[in-house]
Amino acid sequence: MNLTTKINFILISTFSVGLAAGGFYSFYLTEDNARQQVTDQAELIMQEALAVRSYTVNEVRPIITKLNDGLFHPQTVPAYGATQTSELVRKSRPNYIYKEAVFNPTNPRDKASPQEEVIINQFIADPDLKKLVGSQEKNGIKSLYIAYPIKITNPKCLACHSTIAAAPKAMLAIYGEKGGFGWKLNEIVGTQMVEVPFKLPAELAQKTFYSFLISLATLFIILFLVINIMIRKMVLKPVMVMTQMADEVSKGNIKGNELEVSGKDEIAELSQSFNRMRRSVIKIVQLFQKVQARNNS
Repeated sequence: MNLTTKINFILISTFSVGLAAGGFYSFYLTEDNARQQVTDQAELIMQEALAVRSYTVNEVRPIITKLNDGLFHPQTVPAYGATQTSELVRKSRPNYIYKEAVFNPTNPRDKASPQEEVIINQFIADPDLKKLVGSQEKNGIKSLYIAYPIKITNPKCLACHSTIAAAPKAMLAIYGEKGGFGWKLNEIVGTQMVEVPFKLPAELAQKTFYSFLISLATLFIILFLVINIMIRKMVLKPVMVMTQMADEVSKGNIKGNELEVSGKDEIAELSQSFNRMRRSVIKIVQLFQKVQARNNS
């Protein structure tokens, strides 16, 4: 194996390790960044839903309550307001979902799915758990979710959800008597969930990763070529010239010019040393030739 092959082998090995390490770190970084973007989007939607709930309780409910018309108005229910608002958003963003999923809901649309029941049970198992972040797949679409527990902390909620007898008749006329009863104070009955699709951020992260990988590979190839050219010009070529000159001197050919010395690096010092050695060898050969000529005469 010649010197060029050895150097190229070292360069290729080094670049391969660097490319693999850079690719792995880049993949982790872009994936983490995409997940963080989606998490921030989900958190923003959740905070907007909480704001709608607060607005419903503080401003909408007092106005409607003053009507005192004996009717039940779903608009006074914070969960209804937040859900209705999210449904309007879904018309333009169908994969962005807000839901208040409950084991035993008043409105059937709020019934928890099996996946949502698992999340609710996690909150029940750990009452100190305030938030869950995870991912799931529905209909082939991967999404990231944020979930908060729905805990009955306001005794006023039990006016509609304790027993059928205590519930407003106007509410029963709308939703019936099948669900939404038997709730207890400080009980976790469901979860507020926001789901945000992960597809677009994941695709952007993948494109960024491939672009970085291609750029890194291109940079390594350019460096490989430049290093090869520089090594060939600055090291291998002078060494090959010295080798040829040494071979000529060993055959008795003492004619020709000395090596050109330029710079002050190690190759220049080696060239100077080689020239001194060549001059010494030439002097010895010339002296030997004179002595031989004298003996022959």
